[in-house]
Amino acid sequence: MVRSIALLAGLLLTPLAAFAQNFDAVDTLFPSTAGQFSGYQTEPLLPYELWAQFGMDYDTNILRLPSGDTHELLSRASVGGRWDGRIAGRQGLHLAGRLDGYVYHQYSDLDNVGYSALGEWRWELGNSLAGAAGASSRRWQASLSEIQRAQYDPITENRVYANGRWAVGPHLGLRGGVDFADYHRPNRQPAETQTVAGTAAVDWITDLGNMVGLEVRQTHGDAPVNQQVDPTGQFVNNDFTQTDVAIVATWFASPNIRFAGNVGRSHRTYTDLTDRDFNGPIWRAAVHWTPLPKAYFDFETSKTVSSIIDIGASHVVVRSVSFGPGWALTAKTNFSARYIHQHLDYGGDPAAAAGVSALRSDVVRTLRLGTYWEYTRHIHVTAAWDHGTRESNELGRDFTYNAIMGNIRYIF
Repeated sequence: MVRSIALLAGLLLTPLAAFAQNFDAVDTLFPSTAGQFSGYQTEPLLPYELWAQFGMDYDTNILRLPSGDTHELLSRASVGGRWDGRIAGRQGLHLAGRLDGYVYHQYSDLDNVGYSALGEWRWELGNSLAGAAGASSRRWQASLSEIQRAQYDPITENRVYANGRWAVGPHLGLRGGVDFADYHRPNRQPAETQTVAGTAAVDWITDLGNMVGLEVRQTHGDAPVNQQVDPTGQFVNNDFTQTDVAIVATWFASPNIRFAGNVGRSHRTYTDLTDRDFNGPIWRAAVHWTPLPKAYFDFETSKTVSSIIDIGASHVVVRSVSFGPGWALTAKTNFSARYIHQHLDYGGDPAAAAGVSALRSDVVRTLRLGTYWEYTRHIHVTAAWDHGTRESNELGRDFTYNAIMGNIRYIF
């Protein structure tokens, strides 16, 4: 059950390739003992971890332009850590954070410092009630594939949340949660948003650890309209409400095959500009197959509707398919490959809704190769190669790039 939930969490947290930041190709690699290879036992989680790392990324088209020479050698230095501890009885505290400094050797205007910090209280009441409440903050450079220029454009996300689960019996569980997020982007204030979301679900878990449930999630937030579309400010209160209803499941089809995902329907409406309302099916699914103890094959597919602060549209519909194998040469060395195909419809673009521009549609393809090497228990080395393309119906959005990156991390 724990492994299937981890698989589902990994799927939900996987970043969109279209909006991937530099070093994502190495940051998403894991050691052979992380749980994806059945031939190696997962190492127990230590109560704390401190690390420092340094990496370099050579990118042939860092600004993601359709033509021209925009090659770049990017350096990154980072420190981070995590602590998990019991405070009183079953009550625990989880703290995590990192600080990243980026230096661009050609486009120095892009030099920046990013960070992420999380504090989470993990509570338990008796044997039936458990949950978490926390707050997080992070800052990053807006995706260069969207702004396509050497401009420092920071985005800050602040979030608070709370959730809980009640085990009604050995098989039935009720869960719910609330989440508030605030996005701040000084260089593009019309894109700044705030969202409030609530989730309620009922789950049924079998003796084998398989789970099926019904989940309802409603989100309310801002949907700002830029001045090009709304010079008089009459749509300043344009907001959205999105309701997602889905069946969620995790299933151990065999000792070597596990599945996690959901399928349902999403309905998103806007208060003022209603021409880009969305009502249709959504899904996420992941299959993890380990035909051999030292090899696996992953397949993922999804269709999602969400707000993405990096872009100008108030929502984007993303259909994605990705797959690829992994092979552990030893307990300390593994290799992986992944192909990602995404179709993005910028359905919430207010400019398209107002007839100022056509509805933007992109197709993004990414091929990724990576390797993880645990040289010693303290020194971990990762390397990756990315090849990506984008085709768009909007002029100047097509691009091709290749990137080679490496990272060395020291774990204290």
